[in-house]
Amino acid sequence: MPFRFPNESDEYRTGRDALLDAEVELRAHSEAVAQQRRALPLGGKLGGDYRFEQVRAGEVSQVPFAELFGEHEHLLLYTMMFGREWDAPCPSCTSFVDGMNSNWYAVDETTAIAVVADAGPQQLLAWAEKRGWTIPLFSGGETSFILDYAGFDATDPAMCSILNAFRRTDDGVYHTWGSELLGRPMESGHPRHVDPIWPMWNLLDASAGGRGDAIVPRQDFEHRYFSKVVLGQDVDGGDCCH
Repeated sequence: MPFRFPNESDEYRTGRDALLDAEVELRAHSEAVAQQRRALPLGGKLGGDYRFEQVRAGEVSQVPFAELFGEHEHLLLYTMMFGREWDAPCPSCTSFVDGMNSNWYAVDETTAIAVVADAGPQQLLAWAEKRGWTIPLFSGGETSFILDYAGFDATDPAMCSILNAFRRTDDGVYHTWGSELLGRPMESGHPRHVDPIWPMWNLLDASAGGRGDAIVPRQDFEHRYFSKVVLGQDVDGGDCCH
């Protein structure tokens, strides 16, 4: 007998079996897309001699891009929306990096993983301490990297967000993939360019309640600059945080 949950109706099981067939197809398609992504030829060679900044032993140090790889051949680098004049980073980016941070130790067994933002190195250090992040964070505000690899139509590097992948070879560093769905949003306007690896949204998608109507994730901190400039909310009225 096929497995059934206690007291479920035949109507539920019929609908659930139809959904299960769709989930099987989605799983197969996801596997096929991942394989297609891995099979891509190398993209363009790294576009510049990028040097990021990071606080090390209390001092701001220059970090060559190649150093982000550590001992690895592959690097996943997320660009987070966080500007030098901002009081806090983008709440959505923060939620995504929360998920990255919880997995970076395991991912780093085979692939380097890090975060870059326009914000200064001291800002990033303070924010990492506040969030309890241990994932490497780098300031890219003194280079053109963010606009080169995350800009699309943006002119402000603080407003850029994308996940990029790079590969280090004997011939240099090459770009291999970027979350370019950012440039092909859905009809609703949401790009959902990193949703497949964003724990929060995937958890909510498993619930009958779904994602709700929130534009950005609810957060436990104020983000006044983001709310006013990006969301267009009246921060003076107090509706700026969640």
